[in-house]
Amino acid sequence: MCVPPTSGAGLRPLDAACERIAVSKFLFVLTGSGISAESGIPTFRDAGGYWREYDVTELATPQAFQQNPRLVWDWYLERRRTVRAAAPNAAHEALAAWLQRRPGLLITQNVDGLHERAGTPGVARYHGSLWTNICSGCRAERPSEDLAYETLPVSPCCGAPERPGVVWFGEKTPRAAMDAVERALGEADALLVVGTSEVVFPAAGITERARDRGIQVVIVNTRTHGRPGDILVKMPAARALPRMLA
Repeated sequence: MCVPPTSGAGLRPLDAACERIAVSKFLFVLTGSGISAESGIPTFRDAGGYWREYDVTELATPQAFQQNPRLVWDWYLERRRTVRAAAPNAAHEALAAWLQRRPGLLITQNVDGLHERAGTPGVARYHGSLWTNICSGCRAERPSEDLAYETLPVSPCCGAPERPGVVWFGEKTPRAAMDAVERALGEADALLVVGTSEVVFPAAGITERARDRGIQVVIVNTRTHGRPGDILVKMPAARALPRMLA
């Protein structure tokens, strides 16, 4: 049962979102960097500090790694340290609790692992994981919790340099994530979109595909406008989701 809101903007849309999600038989959840920003993690395009002098689209590419692997690793290791110091917020926890007890699937564009730390089952990662190293030669993957490297890592399987296990600009979405999208679109009767501006493709096309299939779209975001027929809740996710999914 939804927790009745008491005051503030977005109350009627929140009520509508509560009612729609409460009766959903399979909830498809798509999250982006906005949900983690409430845990103090800068969004991808807001590198901050030292990194302001760099265009992130020039750091997050295979070409950048080939030209300066130390620079690229230093950026990702700083991101790891930032994430490690953060904690899942109330929005992560509300989603985890819901998906532990109700049918659904969460697909995230985030690489930070906060959904997993909150206890969300079966998370599908659209852009890989910050906590994975990938061999640049054979593509073998291994988990890594390292926060610093005196010497850049090499793959134990073939000795080739390891790179961060994230999907860079110009690279394909992992097949497992694409399969998860197809499964969710085939089963869902509601799509909950949280904290994503829907500007990065191909993930940005998921919401439009859901609308084309008649799936009710519920958006929780303080900045986006949605489309006619969407339920748009313009509230911070950490405030809206605990009420919406209670």
